[in-house]
Amino acid sequence: MPMTPGAAPAAVRMTFDAAPEPVAKGEAVTLAGRVWRTARGNQARVDFYFHANGTPANSFTYQGFATTTDAGHFSHRAVAQTTGTWKAVYAGSTSRRNAARLDAVQVFQRRSREIAGWSQQTGAWQSPTIRIPTQDYKAIFSWTCPQEGSPFVHLAWTGQGGGSEYVHGAKPTGTLTLNGHAGARNGFFKVNTSADCTWRVRVFSGIAAFQV
Repeated sequence: MPMTPGAAPAAVRMTFDAAPEPVAKGEAVTLAGRVWRTARGNQARVDFYFHANGTPANSFTYQGFATTTDAGHFSHRAVAQTTGTWKAVYAGSTSRRNAARLDAVQVFQRRSREIAGWSQQTGAWQSPTIRIPTQDYKAIFSWTCPQEGSPFVHLAWTGQGGGSEYVHGAKPTGTLTLNGHAGARNGFFKVNTSADCTWRVRVFSGIAAFQV
């Protein structure tokens, strides 16, 4: 429909959705919607921007564009990296007003769930009895010992009712990982080191989702 000379640009209708939501980090986000005034004749460009949570309110970064169909539909795929807000922008024309829509998307990442942790500076230590909530666990053992002498470190898991497993090292500093699950789900960890070693044990079991 031609415009009357001197008439103001006509308003358009616009929809926009960024999906899925929530979405795992590294997976695709589809930016889709429609911008139109009439049933046909709506082909135009739509630009996409992203604002990450925790950044200044006006810090949108350009993320590409899509060309709409004659009916005004558009779609664009992006990779989810962090939680924030997507914006679709139609710049308008001499006959149509500009328009923009926003949609927030939560991004999460799956990580090992930390269930316990201790740090000490003692050569002989035993944890309280704990329960491993899943079939397997991972214990990360890191330490720093004096450079003199022949340092040693030893981390063991003992399950109630029997069953044990361990890792050991002989360096002044390092990290070891104890993977598995011997014995009962209830049990304790035990540390033995040479004198004046500082160490840390972190125990992980299961998977948790964290917003990123």
